[in-house]
Amino acid sequence: MFFEKVKSLLFRLIVFLGIFCFFPLSLKAASIRLEIFCDGQLQPLDAQEWGRALNSAGFQGVQIRGGDGSDVLDIYELGPDTYRVSGMLMKNSQILLPGNARFSVGRVREMKSYLEEQILLMRETQTSEIGSGSSIENGLTKESESISGDRSDREFLFQDLAESVGFRTQGVSRKKVLQKLSKNFRAEIRFPKSIRNMFDESDLVTEELEDVARGTALVYVLRYLGYCVIPERAETGGYFLKVVSAAKSDPDKILSVGYSVEDPSISKLHERFQANVDGVSASVILESLQKRLEIPFLFDFNSMAGLGIELEKVIIQQKPAKISYRQLLDAVLYQARMKREVRMDEAGKVFFWMTTIRKAE
Repeated sequence: MFFEKVKSLLFRLIVFLGIFCFFPLSLKAASIRLEIFCDGQLQPLDAQEWGRALNSAGFQGVQIRGGDGSDVLDIYELGPDTYRVSGMLMKNSQILLPGNARFSVGRVREMKSYLEEQILLMRETQTSEIGSGSSIENGLTKESESISGDRSDREFLFQDLAESVGFRTQGVSRKKVLQKLSKNFRAEIRFPKSIRNMFDESDLVTEELEDVARGTALVYVLRYLGYCVIPERAETGGYFLKVVSAAKSDPDKILSVGYSVEDPSISKLHERFQANVDGVSASVILESLQKRLEIPFLFDFNSMAGLGIELEKVIIQQKPAKISYRQLLDAVLYQARMKREVRMDEAGKVFFWMTTIRKAE
């Protein structure tokens, strides 16, 4: 089923996206509901003081309660223009919000501005994603000179991209991975001479891509170097894959790292376990979660570098609690100023695209 869904999206979804882009979404003022849990027992005097301050600042549905061991810092969309924010009232009478921001009662106005900014960034990101569509649909289905051939050629292209990588990549040099990948494709891959200067034997692929579709893997490995892939028609018929500089490419023609789909049912995400990760780096936690969930995590290193995000240096603050994998994963990513997107490769296999909440300049 996944395979057929992917093919359908590749060949037809661009038509819908092209029409939808003419109707941009508007960003209205968000209604923020606050749910504050205490770090320990509820302190009535602190709760009363904060309750008055938060209500006077314009927050709606303010609730301050004792913690129950399953609470996490979170921003959750309840509906159109309505969000619930979970924060923690700490023992020093400060409130800790998602993004590791702390506020005293005297800074409650700044707290509201901070949350409005965080929500606006989230909404702007969602809007830009809906408006631009997915690059892989553009690359494979848009009627253009690059792949305007008959359906059999597109089927052949799809099948070539959908084959699994089939060999280990974690800890292998990027150069060797690309060399081996290019030999496995039935289509010719044309690399520019300039790419030779980008390789460093110490540059290793950190993700295991063995079971990922080789089209997605090729794009992912090249993206780190600042290159992308464009399918082009050959004069003699058929197609070849052209590797070009991302800075000089047409966004409507390139293949992306997989493509977004509706969140499928991943039952493992909802399983609960005792999490004791306070003070642990985000990189260590994410590596552990990836092994437990058995879902590939692919990282948007380019955007991360643009914002100075280094997962090894992001220390997570999360009190011990029995929570779901989804809650912990999203909480860790948010503290790292990141988010996850559910994507599929050309073979219909699900993976998580770990990108930044805010786009790099």
